[in-house]
Amino acid sequence: MNTIDTSRRQLIWGLAGGGALAMAGRPVLAQSGSIAATTYPGAWETAHRQHLVPAFQAETRAQVNLVASLAVDTVSRVVAGRANPPFDVALLDEGPFLNAIQQDIFEKLPVDKITNLKDIPPRFVEPSGLGVFASAQVFGIAYNTDKIKTPPRSWNDLLKPEFKGRVGLVGLGSTLGSAWIVELAKLRGGNEENLEPGFDFLKAVLPNVGAVAPNPGSLATLFQQGQIDISVHYNNNVGDLQARGVPIALARPDTGWSLVLAAFSIIKNTRNVDLAAAYVNAAISPEVQTKMAEAPFFVAPTSRRATLSTGVQKYGTLADMEKFNRVDWAKLNPRRAAMIERFNREIRV
Repeated sequence: MNTIDTSRRQLIWGLAGGGALAMAGRPVLAQSGSIAATTYPGAWETAHRQHLVPAFQAETRAQVNLVASLAVDTVSRVVAGRANPPFDVALLDEGPFLNAIQQDIFEKLPVDKITNLKDIPPRFVEPSGLGVFASAQVFGIAYNTDKIKTPPRSWNDLLKPEFKGRVGLVGLGSTLGSAWIVELAKLRGGNEENLEPGFDFLKAVLPNVGAVAPNPGSLATLFQQGQIDISVHYNNNVGDLQARGVPIALARPDTGWSLVLAAFSIIKNTRNVDLAAAYVNAAISPEVQTKMAEAPFFVAPTSRRATLSTGVQKYGTLADMEKFNRVDWAKLNPRRAAMIERFNREIRV
């Protein structure tokens, strides 16, 4: 069984940031109190602290306990404490979100309290009204532009001998890792129901692996600290690193760009439905989505009224993105638990 030497493994966590942005010219709701909402470690947390949280506070004067959490961890915590949930609002990638619907942990969105839903195309709203997809992320091959002068063009480039000890992996407990192994499986003739070719690729790349990260935020930190030079990553994490002065770019694989959506949901049994709805409303507002799409975050919006930044447009229009590689989560989700366990046993450990 191939493993990574423990002296070369790095399991680290993402960076958090802060800032402020107020939404001007909007009426302030006469509310008070606080909610707990999840985000993702790294660039997502930075963006939400800079744009979403201040927008919500300007509307409500309420407080937000923003918790960085991977989707699978969020769902586990909510299921374990469903009578007294630890969060009022959750941000979940589409795979964990669609799978969690079976757990009956979401409230139906109160449409009358989330007025910005009118600007979200129906395809971005879960059919039962249990969540709204608020953003899209593109992923490809991230690489250090100082160390790698010729942009990579294929996932197979990670197997090149010159990258020995310089390749980074991301755990399959993250949506990025789950979506990536599907791409790797398809590269060698597999699919969501046949991941063996994907694991074959990961075993083949092990001699080149310098570090394994549990999530995209910690993967970004590996790049920032110079511990890896090439890996899979999201466009928004790459944009955030570029803003920090890290020499990094994102290359389009010859198999095409891939896309992952993220949904906001209100957690069942929350005692703060109105504030939770106001938070979701702020998240899908054209103002917040436009800011999230700008440098350095480059998160693609789903609101018809949001402006698509030039940084996002370089990957394509929203119509183009609908044609990007996607995961069939209905087929992958039943296999995720076993897939994660196998990765942790055979690759990460």
